[in-house]
Amino acid sequence: MKNVILLFAIVGFISTVNGQNKLPNKLDSVVFENPYMQVSHNITNHANPSSVNFGSRVIAALDKTIVNSSKGNKVLERGEVAVFLEKESYQINTGSYFEIAFKKNHPPLTHPESWVEPLKNKTVYEDDEFRIFEERLDAGDIRELHSHAQRLVVRLNEVQLTDPRFNKEVKAGTGIQVPNTVKFAEPIVHAVKNLSKIPLFNLVIEFKISH
Repeated sequence: MKNVILLFAIVGFISTVNGQNKLPNKLDSVVFENPYMQVSHNITNHANPSSVNFGSRVIAALDKTIVNSSKGNKVLERGEVAVFLEKESYQINTGSYFEIAFKKNHPPLTHPESWVEPLKNKTVYEDDEFRIFEERLDAGDIRELHSHAQRLVVRLNEVQLTDPRFNKEVKAGTGIQVPNTVKFAEPIVHAVKNLSKIPLFNLVIEFKISH
């Protein structure tokens, strides 16, 4: 009898462990969070429209990603996005991606000292709350003085950037854009030069501000 009980206990323990391995660790999936947004990697923490305290969500693809949603199905390639408003739902079973969820009732947005629209970028989405653009700059090229609001940058290519107004001699290893990472950046007015031999390619999800 004791052997039977022990056998059931072992089977139960193994089943529990296997079940836990199939469950995503939500804490580990969150790669960035601040009062404005939460970013998760390869998991949809806010796929349902009932997600508390969150509004619009953006899926930024790192490779081929299949999105099934209340708006229909969509196949995203690397560097493409899908935007879902508060009442829209979605599901992702295939791909590598970031889920960017905007928080409701976030602190007031801050502004740069002045506004100069950045050139050479391509806007792929825009509404009253935010816009998304492909941040592109050819190898060796310069984006002259321009402004940014608060924004999340999804880095796709490994390039080295500098502000040519100040940094005449750039140290090795500085200003490196690490692929498949995100960075939240505060408002700024600056210029940018691409020091690398390949083009810059980032996705920028930028809050809309009055200017």
